Amino acid sequence: MEGATAKKSISLETLVIQNITNMKELKAKLNDIIKTGKDYDYDVSSCIKSLVNSSDPEIVLLSVQAIAELSKCEEKRESYAHKETIVPILNLLKKDITSERLELVKQSCRALGNLCFDCDNGRQTIIDCNGVPILVALLQKTIENSMEGSEDIKLLVSKILLNFTIGGKEMCELVLENGVVELIHRILVSELSKDDMSDSLVTTVVMLLSVINDNLHEHQFSDDINSAVLSILKESTNIEITELCLDHLHMQAEHDAVKTLIAEQGGVELVCSRLEVLVGRRAVGDLTTEDAEVEAIMKQACDLIIIVLTGDEAMDRLYASGRGPVYRTAVKWLSSTDSRLLAAAVLAVGNFARKDQYCIQMMEEGIADKLLDIFSTHHNYSVNQESCAAELGTAVRIQHAAASAIRNLAVPEQNKRAAALHGRAAPLLISALPSIRPQHVAYKVLAAVRLLVAGQDSVARLVASDPAALSAISGWGAAEYAGAAGEAPRLLAACVKQLRAGRQLGSFVQVEGCIACIVNMLVASHSLMQNEAILALTLLAIESLKPKTPTTPDFDYETSFISQLVKSEIGKHVSVLMGTNCAKMPVEVAENLLAFLDITSKKGDVASDYKEAKVDESLKKFLDTRNDLSDNLKTVIADVMSTIANYGAE
Repeated sequence: MEGATAKKSISLETLVIQNITNMKELKAKLNDIIKTGKDYDYDVSSCIKSLVNSSDPEIVLLSVQAIAELSKCEEKRESYAHKETIVPILNLLKKDITSERLELVKQSCRALGNLCFDCDNGRQTIIDCNGVPILVALLQKTIENSMEGSEDIKLLVSKILLNFTIGGKEMCELVLENGVVELIHRILVSELSKDDMSDSLVTTVVMLLSVINDNLHEHQFSDDINSAVLSILKESTNIEITELCLDHLHMQAEHDAVKTLIAEQGGVELVCSRLEVLVGRRAVGDLTTEDAEVEAIMKQACDLIIIVLTGDEAMDRLYASGRGPVYRTAVKWLSSTDSRLLAAAVLAVGNFARKDQYCIQMMEEGIADKLLDIFSTHHNYSVNQESCAAELGTAVRIQHAAASAIRNLAVPEQNKRAAALHGRAAPLLISALPSIRPQHVAYKVLAAVRLLVAGQDSVARLVASDPAALSAISGWGAAEYAGAAGEAPRLLAACVKQLRAGRQLGSFVQVEGCIACIVNMLVASHSLMQNEAILALTLLAIESLKPKTPTTPDFDYETSFISQLVKSEIGKHVSVLMGTNCAKMPVEVAENLLAFLDITSKKGDVASDYKEAKVDESLKKFLDTRNDLSDNLKTVIADVMSTIANYGAE
């Protein structure tokens, strides 16, 4: 061949091996293949498949070893991932482990492990040949057999099962059905009893658990296995094992029972302690591990702490009436200069603040002030456009966590009063609203302010007197983000309800967008929100449309209110509300709505909008559908229908 050196053809190389009659030469050839390994140039799979069934034990050993080496190559692996190869190897693994067969078993395990590494054909062939029970039986033998070399085989079989389960859900289910997890538990317990556990074996079996977790998301392992993994985490300082244990426990902590188990067995205290050690060592430059690995572990550790705290029983145990070591650690970390510990602390406090009793205790302890300091610092940092993306991301995360925790603390009535008397929380959060950009942060801040408004006139007046804040709130009401868009009109409605009357309500009319924001809530999916919108619009209508007096300000509230109602398509919103809620609208909600329609339908532009949107027809349908309406309410409905229908008539 011009320009290249011709290689022997595949068939010729096969013939060469097939024609070797001298056993010594054949063994030499197999040794040569083994030595060359995955770089061997020729496909001699047909020969090897034949030789693996040889009656000569040494030829069988060399053939299996050759398969193990050749299968390291992805291309060659496919040539051997068939029954002709895998069945003889499985048959070899069925037999007892003896000192004479030790090397053969090891090489058979290596070959099988390589044949199902990233190879669906190999895995499927193992399934088709009923290989999983054979592998499980072999693993059990290695656990029960203390002879020299059994530890090596135990590791190799575990690696086969790992490569096998990586294939997906079916493989993981087969492994579970055949009792592998019980054997893993025995392995972990055995390793824990040793002075020097095998990092390779522990890494492999815990990784096997993680693969099952990944593929069978709903599977909950037994308390025994989860406790064993937690014990491994306590005993091992190996970075890879630590990461795997944290990963396993985090995935298992999706189940409340596992959250409780981790809390009961000191898992969260352990993780907190490990975090502090890592932060301390890093601060003094005493870590040789790559930064990315340390970051990954610290993130996993923080995530595990938080997910355990989302369990009610686990959270109660760890709070321990405010004396729990984990809670006290979280409070301590609120003053940390390390962003990871600080973020974990704020999230932890937010989770502890799910019970009113705990919220009240935390408010008395001054936790709210710490959170406000944290929110203020990181809000100011997040609006600094000169910061790098990573720093901004961290600042936003902590800002969001702080806002969320403050929101939780504001739930109990006692805390609302305390916050209003203290006078710091509401002004800080309200003043931050115009400069908040991330929607998830806005959502939590809007929710926190709304809770602070409830029952507190002073907070409602603060919102009403801040045009920039009102503009920001109405802007979030028009945003596409469900969380902030849902909270914004509720906050405006809560302020209007709290103020009820007085010219301060005019602030909501003067700031463009507030009326439309509340009108949009008429078609919210929850009747509570619909009623909040109706009540707020009614109060605003009463205030804006009342007769002018000599002391009335120059601003024309009536014209502005009517104009904004029409621009927000009030008629369409009312028609949709009536059309979708005829049968289920509570009478008290209907009464509020009729009061609003009675007031506003007397204004020409609004009546025109109602007529165009066929609000009178919607009212007729509502009247015909219901038999629980009072005579007085029926009269009001008839009057409003008549006003709308007759609008514009000569």
